[in-house]
Amino acid sequence: MLLVIIALILTGSLASAQYYGGPGGQISGFVYGTNGGGYDWAEITANSNNQTFHAFSGMSGFYLIRVPPGVYKLSISTPGLNLVGNSTTVTVTDNSSLTVNFHLQQPSIIPTPEFPTNLTPLILVLAFAGAIAVLKKSTKRFK
Repeated sequence: MLLVIIALILTGSLASAQYYGGPGGQISGFVYGTNGGGYDWAEITANSNNQTFHAFSGMSGFYLIRVPPGVYKLSISTPGLNLVGNSTTVTVTDNSSLTVNFHLQQPSIIPTPEFPTNLTPLILVLAFAGAIAVLKKSTKRFK
């Protein structure tokens, strides 16, 4: 097992998880849960064109991720839960320190209509035409 971990580190498969040396800056902030308090174990991902870095929020909701200079899309996920948060793009320069907070919420549920909404006027016209036809037919009997 130890040999596998060493091999992964040497090949760079785990190197994208954190960045510790060289020029760069840090991104930090808080993750707030649906109740407004700090949310722990949310995964924050900083993705550039060629590298991806990950961090997890702690018990207070605080996270910190150090990355090389570049433009990163920050996103958040909650493993095992169906919560969503805002995503944003930031530019990190050498020795910069950026603060990005995330606010988690329940995903919005959009109801699916039984039929496309653009058919509603057509259905109303057909119903109205059917009602007129029934009325004409019933008035002919009384003449």
